[in-house]
Amino acid sequence: MAIKNNITFGHSIERLVESMLLREDRDVYIPSSDDHGIDMIVATKCTGCTEDNCPDCDAPGNKPASRFQEIQIKSVRTGGLFAAIKCPNPRPEYWFVFYVEQHNTFWLVNSMDFVQIASRNVKGKNIGKYSLLLASPKGIRKAMAQYIVSDFSKLP
Repeated sequence: MAIKNNITFGHSIERLVESMLLREDRDVYIPSSDDHGIDMIVATKCTGCTEDNCPDCDAPGNKPASRFQEIQIKSVRTGGLFAAIKCPNPRPEYWFVFYVEQHNTFWLVNSMDFVQIASRNVKGKNIGKYSLLLASPKGIRKAMAQYIVSDFSKLP
């Protein structure tokens, strides 16, 4: 029963993040399976240009920027330890959204930052996977406060 409740909780947080992104007028796509660690794909928000003339994406000689951001959502009810997380290919367009219900707090962390601030397991059954402590039952870690968000405007 606890597994079902945890799965239901995780899915409800995914839907919450999806609704927050939709309220920000983002295009959100949900993959039919979660086999590559991607819970949703969000179209990059392009500001100050038109589709035909994008200084960030289509300028002559520029390498086209990614038009999509990939998001992995992780949630826990209490505490704030996220363990055994895979991140085999960190990249600028791959993001983690962490949520701790006890603190009603979201963190938005790019995968490039994630592999720098998380601890990588060097032995045991989760070798090569990462762990990240964002909060404890007593409170939020000050070192992780820079990643706290109330919306997803920091997402490209």
